[in-house]
Amino acid sequence: KMSDIQTKKQDQKLSLPEDLKNNGAKLVIFDIDDTLVNTDTEINVVRDGKIIKPLNSQEFTHYKLGPGEQFDFSRFRDSDEFAKTARPISPMIQQLNRDIATGNKVVMVTARADFNDKDKFLNAFKALGVNIDGVDHVYRSGNIQDKIPTEAKKRIVIGKLLSQNLYDKVIMYDDATPNLDAFLSLRQDFPHTDFYAWHVD
Repeated sequence: KMSDIQTKKQDQKLSLPEDLKNNGAKLVIFDIDDTLVNTDTEINVVRDGKIIKPLNSQEFTHYKLGPGEQFDFSRFRDSDEFAKTARPISPMIQQLNRDIATGNKVVMVTARADFNDKDKFLNAFKALGVNIDGVDHVYRSGNIQDKIPTEAKKRIVIGKLLSQNLYDKVIMYDDATPNLDAFLSLRQDFPHTDFYAWHVD
């Protein structure tokens, strides 16, 4: 529910509720695009081999394919373009680094699929001040081939993560409210875990 999603302005320091500051097992999930970094990368909508419309990451989240349309993710998999255009959202990178420093399990869950150069992609984060070595894993929900919305793919990834371990708390940062709503819907499957959704505005 939207009432369960708290908003984190990109230029504000986050102050978590007091009950999040204990020593329970905690999983922290960060989206990448428009949450940790801004980029100029676009996804093309193509039909009959021709580009119909380019979409930025926010537009992609809400776009519904029309008859005969497909997404072209070639630029979204380009590590070189990511490295050249990624601009840090500093408060969120600081938050990620704090979560790593306090011993939380930190992962990234992105709508992107595999990059064409994994090392260049990871080194781009290091150049932006991210303690990428402290991130447990970068999950690419775009690798899921099912023709389902991004939020459904992320829900699958996060559900599997929660099934692998018992967490007292799980926190998700994302700029797209459909992703956060899908995340919160997992409460019914994991009733002993507290869920906290932060909308990065």
